[in-house]
Parts: sequence; structure tokens; C-alpha cells
Amino acid sequence: MSAAARSPATWNSSTSWPGPPTGSSSRCTRRAGSGSEPLCAAQDACALRRACAQTLAGAAICALAALPTAAQAAPHPDSLPSKSAWLQDVAPVAADLQHHLEQRLAHVPSGEKPAVVLDIDNTSLATHYDKGKPIEAICSATKYAHEHGAAVLFASYRSPGSRSSTTKQLTSAGYTVDGLCLKPEGQSPGKAAVKLGCRKQYEQQGYTLVANVGNRSTDFEGGHYEKGFKLPDYDGQLS
Repeated sequence: MSAAARSPATWNSSTSWPGPPTGSSSRCTRRAGSGSEPLCAAQDACALRRACAQTLAGAAICALAALPTAAQAAPHPDSLPSKSAWLQDVAPVAADLQHHLEQRLAHVPSGEKPAVVLDIDNTSLATHYDKGKPIEAICSATKYAHEHGAAVLFASYRSPGSRSSTTKQLTSAGYTVDGLCLKPEGQSPGKAAVKLGCRKQYEQQGYTLVANVGNRSTDFEGGHYEKGFKLPDYDGQLS
């Protein structure tokens, strides 16, 4: 996987998460995440059928063309990068977060209650690669934030019944837990709405969310934070 394909990003809450880059081919438009890759492959296969229809080998060639390609295959955990490669991708985001906190918390207006809000799985905890263990660079940044007057808050889509176990998991991993907001009881409005609701709830408690850290686009939709820091999710494969 190329560095460009894995590059993480930071952005202000006033700027929409741009999503994956778009691209095109001479035969059809390929839009990432639109489901057009199978369509493009089908169009290519049709062109091949027309080209080979008059040959004796046409049927065999076109049958091969109909087979799924690697690009069409469903995402598989084995296609994720190694733990070391993932941590290399996390490192620049964590460094940007640390730098932002150092600058922002050096000038806190009187009466302001700054806070950092974080997603949990594969953002605060290395759930996929090392279950229950912290992502050290992110944990270090939250410790700095707490030592310099900021609260450490969490917003997760975990079930409401997991509050006690989640709190214990986070504290055992070295995090301070000043707030934990989970998916509400009953029918859920969706991940983005739950995360936005958590941020609004924290604001109602008087916090200024100086940083929002997550690894999915749903962690950032709707704003209500000063600056976002997105860890890699590899086109949604790392939940």
C-alpha cells in the first residue's frame, strides 16, 4: 500500500471531510466508494466480449473476464497493513495532535473548560492489532492535555451496557476518563448522529472541544469541535 493511499489527515470542523480521492479511466468513471468499480469491470468485460465475439476462443476469454478482480473483491482483514505499518501511519497524526495541544493549551482564556474528545476502538485503543492496549502516541497526547488543564472525554458507538467494562479498559490502558458517552438505549440514529450528539452533550456541560480524534468519517460529521485529527481506517476496513 503506497504512502499516498494511507496518508492520514487533519482538518478544521468548518471544513467537510473530503472523502477518498476521485479518479477516472478512459472507459468509465471510477468514483471511490460509489460502487462503480464492479460497473467499470462489467463495462470492460462487455467491450472484451464485443472484441472477441467472432473468435473461437471468445467464450473462454469472456468467461475469464467475468471473474472478480482484486479491485472488486470484498475488503478482507488480511489486506490491512501490519501493525508496524499502521503505527507509522498513526504517528504523524499523533504528532500533529500533540503540537496542536501544546499551542492551544498554552493560551486558554479565563473560564474556558478545554477538552479533547476521542473515539475508542482503533483510535484510543489498538483494538484490531493489540486488543485492550493503548495507542501509545495518542495516550501520551491525552496525558499532556490532562496535565495542562484539559479534560479527556470519549465518544463511542459501543453499547450502553458496556460502560463499566469500557471505563475499566480505558483506565487500565493508562487513560484518564473525565467523560464517556456511548450509544443510547433503544434504536440508534446511526454512528455519525451518536458521535455528534455526544459532542453536543459535552458542550452543554460547558466544555470547549479543542480537538476531536477518530478514525472514521462518522467521527467528524456535523462539527462541534475546533480541529479534527483522523487516524487511518484504510477505506473503512479498520472499524
